[in-house]
Amino acid sequence: MASFPTISWILDSGGAGRGAWQGGVIHQLMHWMRLHETYPLISMGASAGAYAAADVATETEVTVMRGWTRWGARLENPACAIPREHRSFWGLGEFRLHLRESIRYVMEPKTVETVFNNRPGKKLLLFTTRIKRKDGRKISARDLFKYFLKSTTRKLPVPVKYLPRDFEEDPVIFAAPLPSHLHSEFVRPLTSWNYHRVIEASCLVPVAMGWPLQPDELLPAADHDPWAAQDKTAVFLDGGFSLKMPMARFEEDARFHEVSRWAKADKTMIFCCDPKGQLWETSSRLRLLNDNPAIREAICNKELLVIHPDHVVEAGFLCHDNHTVMRTFQRGQAQGDHLLKSDLFQRFLGL
Repeated sequence: MASFPTISWILDSGGAGRGAWQGGVIHQLMHWMRLHETYPLISMGASAGAYAAADVATETEVTVMRGWTRWGARLENPACAIPREHRSFWGLGEFRLHLRESIRYVMEPKTVETVFNNRPGKKLLLFTTRIKRKDGRKISARDLFKYFLKSTTRKLPVPVKYLPRDFEEDPVIFAAPLPSHLHSEFVRPLTSWNYHRVIEASCLVPVAMGWPLQPDELLPAADHDPWAAQDKTAVFLDGGFSLKMPMARFEEDARFHEVSRWAKADKTMIFCCDPKGQLWETSSRLRLLNDNPAIREAICNKELLVIHPDHVVEAGFLCHDNHTVMRTFQRGQAQGDHLLKSDLFQRFLGL
C-alpha cells in the first residue's frame, strides 16, 4: 500500500446544478480514496459545498449517491403546507422543501453518527453567513430582497453590482470536533443538535429559498452562549455570501488564523464549480484568487489541485428535475474517472 499525504477537500458552492456535477466527481474520488486508504479527513465548504463536505464526512460515497438519486423526488408535504416564512418567490418554497427533505433523508441518525465518530484527525467545517443591520434593527423582508438582488447581480461587472452597505456581513464557521480553545464569535461548534440546520442555513439564498434561519435554530440557549448578544438581531444564510474559497481569508484574517492551522493538511483538493476554474472568494465575485501568489505557488508545488467542470453543466441553479440532475451527476462521474487515470492526479499524490 502506497504512503499518501494527508488531504483536505474544499467544496464549492454552485446550487443544485453544479452541485450535482460536484457530487458525481467526488463520488468517484471518494470510492477510489477509500479503497486506497487515503480518505480525506478534512472537508469544508459553503452552500452546495457544505452539503458535499458533510457527505464526505460520512466516509462513504454511498451517501453522495443516496442524495442525488432521490433529489427531486415527490415531496411528502404539499406546497400549500409550507410555513409562510419558508415560502420562496417562486413555487411557494418547493425548492426549500426539496432541500430539507433531502437533508433529513440523506443524513439520517445512523449516518450522522458516522460524521461524529471521533476518527483521529477528522474535521468538518461548514460556512454560513451572518448578517445584521448596522443600525441594530431586526432584518426585514425588504432587507432580504436586497440580498437577493445582490445575489442576482453577482456575475455583473463590479461597477454595476448591487452591494448594499447597510449590513454587517460576517462568515461564521461551524466546525467539528471543535476544541474549546477555538470557540469564538466566528467559529462555532458543529454538533449533532445543529448539524441539519447548519447545512440548510449554508444553502439558503434569501427570497429564492424563503426566510433565513434564526440564531436560536443554530446555536445553544442564550445563557450558554457568550456571543448571543452579537447574534440577537441577526439571521444566518448562504455561506457563499461571505466565504466560498477560504484560502486567502484564512491567511489574512486574524479571526480565522487558529482554525486554519487546526484544519491544515499536507495537500488540498479544491472542487471548483466554475467551468473556467475561477476561484471566487465569495459569491459576490469581488476577488479572484487564481493569481494569488500563495495559491499559484501551492499549485506549482503540487500542494493544491483545482478540479472544475470540463463541460457545460446542464442542470440549473435551482433544478429539482431528477432526470436532468442525474445526467449532470453522471457527467461528473465520468470526469472523475478520467481524472483518476490522469498523470495530473497521480503526480499530485506522488505516485
